[in-house]
Parts: sequence; C-alpha cells; structure tokens
Amino acid sequence: MTEVVAALIRDGDRFLACRRPPHKARGLLWEFVGGKVEPGETKEQALIRECREELDIQIDVGPMFMELTHEYPDLTVHLTLFRASIRQGEPRLMEHSEMRWVLPTELDGLDFCPADEEILNTIRARYAAVLSLRERLFALQDEKYRAFSSSLIPNMPAERIIGVRTPALRQLAREFGKTPEAELFLKSLPHLYLEEYAVHSALAAEIKEYDRLIAALDELLPYVDNWATCDMLSPKLFKKRPAGLIGDIRRWMDSPEPYTVRFGIGMLMAHYLDDGFRPEYLDWVAEIRSQEYYVNMMAAWYFATTLAKQYDSALPFLEERRLPLWTHNKAIQKAVESRRISEERKTYLRSLRRKQV
Repeated sequence: MTEVVAALIRDGDRFLACRRPPHKARGLLWEFVGGKVEPGETKEQALIRECREELDIQIDVGPMFMELTHEYPDLTVHLTLFRASIRQGEPRLMEHSEMRWVLPTELDGLDFCPADEEILNTIRARYAAVLSLRERLFALQDEKYRAFSSSLIPNMPAERIIGVRTPALRQLAREFGKTPEAELFLKSLPHLYLEEYAVHSALAAEIKEYDRLIAALDELLPYVDNWATCDMLSPKLFKKRPAGLIGDIRRWMDSPEPYTVRFGIGMLMAHYLDDGFRPEYLDWVAEIRSQEYYVNMMAAWYFATTLAKQYDSALPFLEERRLPLWTHNKAIQKAVESRRISEERKTYLRSLRRKQV
C-alpha cells in the first residue's frame, strides 16, 4: 500500500484543484496537490515538500480533513487529506497541466481521480450545510449593525461581516443546532463570515463531553483571527472546572497563535480567579511576551480583574515591574476604572504607573 498525502487549500469558499499531466497515470484527471510520502518523512513533511515542488509555494499544514483507502488497477493508496493554507508564494504550474480555484458547486464540471470521490461528496455535503446557515444569516442582515460591527473589528474585512444582531444570532444558533446540518457545519472550517464563526462558537459551547469539546476547540482556535470571535467562545462545561481544564488552558497560552493565547488567558480569568485561584497562575500571564495588541490587552484585563479579586497576590507584579511596560500601565488604567477597587487602592495604583523610556 502506498502512503499518499494531499492538501485542501482554501481561498474563502473556493479550493485549489490541479489537473494531472497527460503523460502520467490517470492523466488529465483532477486532484488535490500532493503525492507520495517518502521514507523517513512524516505526512506533514511530505505535503510541504510536494506543494513546494509542484506549485512553488510554502504551506502551513492544518488538521486532517479525512483519510481513505482506494484500490486502483495498478496500486492501492492510503490517502490522507490535510487542510492547508498558503504561507508564502503564489501557486504556479510546475508539474500539473492546469489548476483552478473552484467552488464545491462547480465540482460536477471536473473529472477527479476516483480516489477523491469520497472526499468530494464530503465537501459537497458540508458546503450545503454552510449555505443552509448562510441563507438564514443573510435573511437577518442589518446594514446599520454591519457598519457598526465593522468599526469595532478593524482587522476584519467589512465584506466578511454580514451584520446580524446578537439576540438574533443566539436564537438562530439554538434553532440551527437542532438540525442535521449542524454537525456538518462544525466540520466545515474555515468559515468565511464573522457570523458563521459566532454560530460555530455557540454550537461548540453546548458540547457536554469534555474530550469532544476540547477537540472541537483545538480545531476551531487556529482559524480565529479577531477578538470578537475569540471572546464569543464561552463553553458552558468550563463553569464546572473539569479536571483537565487548567492543563489545556496552559497549553493554549503557550500557543504561537495569538488568539489561542488570548482565549487561554480569558478562560483563566473567567474560571480561576475565585475558588480555583492559585498565585502561580499570575506567573503564567506575566511571562507572556507578545507583539499582538489583543493578546496584551487581554493580559492587562486579566491583571486588572485580579487586582479586584486577588489584590494582595497581583500587586507585587506591578510593584516589582514584572509585566511589560504597556501591559503594566494598561492594567493600572483598567483597574482604576473598576468599581470593585477602593479609592485608596486606586490612588496607590496610579502612583505605580511607569513612563516610556
């Protein structure tokens, strides 16, 4: 059996399809870019190499989309398809005879390799679920609210915001969660619209089995690219502080993905500042060094909230200047705006402000 890998590279709703050269086996049939796994390679390494050799691009390999086994007359292949994104370069033909960005609704016009047929059926089904939800979202569109939302999320392109008010979104999520399409939709990452991520977050928040919830979050978080989507994620199960949660929070805070880090800090703040508080958690946040505004803002928010709830534990981090300068001053600013901190303490906190060097 031959181990083969392929990449599902997305651009919005479209994905990249490549046509095999006429002189190779299954010539002129369409496929996903990829190839054989060579001895000593991991599947991810093989996929990175194949994309470089065949399309002259550097990719980031995401989660597995699906895997299958298919028997051709001349060989049997075990195919693993990964979600992937282009990190550097523009695809150009190095081996294939043609390439196209295609919508799932355009698949019937292309003849794919037989091994890909099960994958195509899965893509069609998941896209149908996305379109079902999207139609309902656009029926609730409010142009004024769309403009308002766009102003609050400057790093989100306006064309990716539909404009649906929060109460309507929550009601739609409750209704959609009862449909057969909901499970398919949860597997259809990445999404195109902000509101699709909002519905995804609401559906994930209802998952009651811890391992399944963590798997869903680990699949979703790498695609989160704005503070609003990040802060919508509030799983109900976390309120019970399952045994493994603190370990997963630490893992998220160690992530290279900025909004995964922000999510981790937010969950630490939401669930471990009262009965579950331990002083070393402050060190976890204080050790974070990031150039990302929304990570540093969450760190400042965490310390400001800790000053309101665990003042004696948090104060030394300011007195000893253990936070980055911006985070230090922003934490003080937010703390003195809090109604939960006494005026006497606010006066002292103001005295701890640091000047830019």
